[in-house]
Amino acid sequence: MSFLYDHLPKIAIGILVIIVGFSFIWKGWQGCVMGRFSYWAGFLPFTLISPWLVHLPQGKRSLVKTREGMLAHVLIGPSFFLCAVLCICAGSDLIGLPGTKTLNHIINGGDEAKPTSISFNENTGRYDFPLAKRASAKFYKQVFEHRIQEDTDFFGRKIEKMLPDERTNLDGQKVSKNKYDR
Repeated sequence: MSFLYDHLPKIAIGILVIIVGFSFIWKGWQGCVMGRFSYWAGFLPFTLISPWLVHLPQGKRSLVKTREGMLAHVLIGPSFFLCAVLCICAGSDLIGLPGTKTLNHIINGGDEAKPTSISFNENTGRYDFPLAKRASAKFYKQVFEHRIQEDTDFFGRKIEKMLPDERTNLDGQKVSKNKYDR
């Protein structure tokens, strides 16, 4: 009987985290597709994080406001979907289902030989992202140490001259530079 009571709070918290994950799916749909999100218009530091904390609809005389715009489509909606995936996986792990293991299986494309991409510690409730640690060095090298070649275009074709010597009109006839230079 004590075994049931020891794991009962962990299971209850897991179910609650899964419910919050499904709430984030709804908020992600509202953000990505509909282009709106709700936030609390109170004290500024809480206003900045409030889209991730407000899960219930606004009342008549509430400080919860709805905002629409491209920010919702591009940034806030996808972040809600990311939070939904992480909440559902963490809740599944707390219940005893293979949530993070399934997520790693999906990220690695079904290849069990690849290293773990995301790990979740059930005791502390913390996520660890070894994939980000491994990819950060390569990302830095590609973005900040990559040299731009000036003698090739975007597709790698060699560029003969950057500026043409002669100009042409709409009919394709060559026109001297002096006519256009003023």
